[in-house]
Amino acid sequence: MRLLAKLLTSLLIVLVVALCTVLTVLHTSYGLPMVQRVVSTLTPYQLNASALEYDILSPFSIAFDEPELLKDNRGDSVAFLSFTVSPLDSLTGQLTLRSLVIRGATFNDTLPEWVPNSLTVKHIALDDLAYDSDALSFSQADVQLSDWENSEKEWGTWNGKFQFSAPQISLQGQTLSNFLLDSEKRDDTWEVWGLSFNSVFGNVTGSATLDTNNHWTIHQLGLSDARIEPSEALSALSSQWQAFSQHYSMDIRRLDLLDVSAEMPTLSIDHLNLSAQSITVKNGQLTWANTNVPSLLSFNANLLRYDTWVLTDALGEFSLSPDLLRVNAFSSKINDEGFISFAGDISKARVQLQTLVVNGFDLTLQAPLLTSLNTAWSALDDVQIASLSVRHTNVTVPDVNFPLQLIGINLRGNALSLREKQRSGMWQGDLTVSMKAASVNRVSVSAPHASMSVNDGAWQLDALSLSFPQGQLNATAKIDLANPSRPWEMKAQGLSIPTSLYQRWFGVYLPLSGDHDVYAAFSGLAASNDSFAYSLTGTLNATPHRVLFSRTQGTTLSQDILNVFTDNERTQGAVDLPLVIGDIAITADRGRIQITPMTIEDDNEKTELSGEWDLVTQDGALSNKTISANTFEER
Repeated sequence: MRLLAKLLTSLLIVLVVALCTVLTVLHTSYGLPMVQRVVSTLTPYQLNASALEYDILSPFSIAFDEPELLKDNRGDSVAFLSFTVSPLDSLTGQLTLRSLVIRGATFNDTLPEWVPNSLTVKHIALDDLAYDSDALSFSQADVQLSDWENSEKEWGTWNGKFQFSAPQISLQGQTLSNFLLDSEKRDDTWEVWGLSFNSVFGNVTGSATLDTNNHWTIHQLGLSDARIEPSEALSALSSQWQAFSQHYSMDIRRLDLLDVSAEMPTLSIDHLNLSAQSITVKNGQLTWANTNVPSLLSFNANLLRYDTWVLTDALGEFSLSPDLLRVNAFSSKINDEGFISFAGDISKARVQLQTLVVNGFDLTLQAPLLTSLNTAWSALDDVQIASLSVRHTNVTVPDVNFPLQLIGINLRGNALSLREKQRSGMWQGDLTVSMKAASVNRVSVSAPHASMSVNDGAWQLDALSLSFPQGQLNATAKIDLANPSRPWEMKAQGLSIPTSLYQRWFGVYLPLSGDHDVYAAFSGLAASNDSFAYSLTGTLNATPHRVLFSRTQGTTLSQDILNVFTDNERTQGAVDLPLVIGDIAITADRGRIQITPMTIEDDNEKTELSGEWDLVTQDGALSNKTISANTFEER
C-alpha cells in the first residue's frame, strides 16, 4: 500500500513537473515550435504562425498571430486566433472552450473541416470577418455569440447572445450599410433587441421577437429619410416580402415612418411622417387590431396623391378596429383648391361626426362619382353630424336631364341627423343654408337662403327665400316626424315667380311660360298616400303675368287647354302665343279640391275653366266653357 502511494505521488510529481516545463517553454521562443510539433503529431494538420502569445497568469489561454492550419498543403489562415480551454467542462470528453477569438477569418457556406465535431464554445468573438454565399455576403464584420455548439446543422447551434456589425452587407441582392444587430436566443425564442441599417430605401431601425410558430412580434420598426421610386431593387424587395410573408405572421406594435417620400405610377408621397400601433400582417395582408385593442394611426404629409386625388398639408389621427374607424382629427387641402377637416366615428353602417368643415371647394360631380356617392350613402343606416360648416364651395352636377350648379355655398348646422334607419332626411338639428347663386335645371336663382330645425322630431322650415331675375319666393313649413300621422303645414308667397319652375324642378308638364304671383297655405297628414288624400286642406291663389301658351296649330283654345291635362309632352310643331289668364283660386278641403272658375283668353277666344277632384275616390272632372260675344258654348 505504501508502495502504491509512493508511485502515485511520483506520477503526480512527474505530471506537475511536465506541465510546469510545458508552461515554462511556452514563455520562451521554443513555445511555438513545441505547439507545432504537438499539432503535427496528434492531428493530420500542420500549424504555421508568426508568433505565440502566452501568459502564465492565464494558464489555459493561448493566442497565435497570423496562424495557418494546413492539410495536404491546403488550409485556412487568419490574422489572429486565441482561445481559453475550460478544463473542468472538458472532462466529459467534449472539448469546451471558455472563449474563442478569431480575427481576419473568411468563411463560406460550411464550417472549416478542422473544427472538432464535438466542440462547445461559451463565447465566440469574430473580428474582421468575411463571408460570401449566394444569399449573403459581407466583409470587415464583427460577430459575438454565446453558448455555441457544433452540431448537424450547417453552422451549428447557439443559445444566448448574438451580436453582429458590418460596414456593408449584401442580403439577397439588397445592399445594406452600417448594419448593426443585437439579439439573444433563448430555447426556441429569438429576441432582437436592436437592429439598424441604411439602405437605398432609407434608414431602418427596429426590435422584434420570433417564436416557435414562425410568428414575429415587432416591438418597434422605423424607416426614416426614405426616397422610394420604381426600380429593380424595389421589385426584388416586393418579391422577397411576398415570399417572407407567406411563411411568417406578424404583429407590429409600433411602426414609425419619418420623412418618407415616394413616387409611384398611381401614388405619390412627399415628406410623410407616420406612426402606427397594433397592426397585424397575415399572408402578406394588412389587418387592424381587434375591437378591444384598436390600432392607432397618426400622420402628416406635405403631399399625398392617389390616382387623380391630391391631398396637401394632410394631417390625421385615427383609431382603427375591424368594425370602426375613429377619426380623432383629419384635415387636408384637396386638389390644392379647398380645405376639409372632420372628426368622428365611421363604420360600415353608421357615420357619426363631431365636426365637419369644408371650405373653398369647386366640385364637379360626374355621373360615375355621383353614382359611387349615392351607393355609399344608401349603404348607411345612420348619419349624424354634431357641427357642420361649409363655406365658399361650388358644386356642379353636369346631368343632361337635371343640370345643377350651386355657387358660393355656405352651410352651418348643429346636432344634425341626416339619415336614420336607412331613411334620408333631416331628423334632428339646426341647419342654415345660403348661396351666392344657383342654377337648378336651367332656372336661375340668386342669393337663395333657408333655415330649418328639428327638435324631438318636429321639423320646421323657419325661412326659405329664393330670388329670381324678376321675382321673389318666401316659404315656411313644418312637419311632426315624431307623430305617426306626420301632420304638416306649409305657407308660400311669391311675386313674379317663373312658371317654368314647376316643370323644371318638379316634372309637372305645363306648356306655359311667363311668371305669376302666388300665395299658398296647405296642411294635412303625410303618414301615407291615403292619409295625405283624406287630410289635404288649404288654398292657393295665383295671378299670372306675361303668359305664353304652347299652342297646336289648327286647334281651338279650349282644346289646347284640355290637352294640357292629357298630353305628357309638348306637341311637335307647337308655337308659343300670348295668353291672358285671370286670377287662379284653388281650395282643398279634406282631399276635395275645387278650382274656382277662371277666365283664359287669347286674341280670338275666351274660355272659362273650373273643376273639382276628390283625392280619396279619385273622382272629378274639368269644366271648360267657351265664351264669345253674347254666346256661351259649353264643352
